[in-house]
Amino acid sequence: MRIVILQLVAAVHSVEVQLDYLKSLSAENKKLRKKILDLSITKQRLQEVLIENVRLRRMLQYKRESKYRLIVGNVIGFGQERTVRSLILNVGTKDGIKKNMPVVTDAGLVGKILYSASHQSAVQILMDRNAMVSARLQMSRQVGVIGWSGNFWLDLNYIPKDVPVEPGEQVLTSGLSQIYPPGIKIGVVGEVKADEYELFQQIRVKNAVDFNNLEEVFVMVTPDSVRTRGVVSE
Repeated sequence: MRIVILQLVAAVHSVEVQLDYLKSLSAENKKLRKKILDLSITKQRLQEVLIENVRLRRMLQYKRESKYRLIVGNVIGFGQERTVRSLILNVGTKDGIKKNMPVVTDAGLVGKILYSASHQSAVQILMDRNAMVSARLQMSRQVGVIGWSGNFWLDLNYIPKDVPVEPGEQVLTSGLSQIYPPGIKIGVVGEVKADEYELFQQIRVKNAVDFNNLEEVFVMVTPDSVRTRGVVSE
C-alpha cells in the first residue's frame, strides 16, 4: 500500500514538474516572439532609412549639379480640384515659391506650380488633361507637344510621319517656353504608330517620374520664373 502511495505521489510530482516546464516554455516562447517582432520592426526601420538615404543622396547630387537654384519641397497631399490633377507641397510664398515655377525630381519633370499660398503650394502634374509641355526628341531634335489623355502614358503630339522615332528614345523639354528650361527629362518613347491617313505619328511616352511614389521634389528658380507674377496670397 505504501509503495502505491509513493508511486502516486511521484506521478503527481512528475505532472507538476511537467506543467511548470510547459509554463516556463510558454513564457519563453512569448519572449522569443516579442524579440523576433522587435527585430523585424528594427529591420524595417533600417531598410526605410537606407532607402531614404539613397533617395536623398540622389537628390543632393542633382542639386549640386543643377545650374538653377532649387527649393526642396515635401509632398504632403493631393489637390482637391476636380478639373486639375495636382500635388500639395509644404513650401509656399514665404519660401520664394511663385506660380509657374517648374517642379522636378532627380528623375525628371513633375510639372509646374499652379498656385502658391504662404506655407503651401499646388503642383499641376504632367498627368493632367490641361497640362501641355513643349518637348523635343533627343535624337532627331524634332519638337512636339506633350499631353495626357487619361491612361498610363503621356502622348507626344505633332511629330510628322517622316521623322524617325524609336522606342527608348528620350523626350526632353524643348526650352521653347517661358516656364520650362531646356533639357529636363520628361520620359522615354514607349510606343510608335503611324496611320497612313494621319499627318502625325502616335507616340506614347513612359514617364521618367513615378507619380505614385513622390515624397520630395525640387522647385526650380529660373530667370523666367523669377519674373512670373500671379501669386495667390493666403
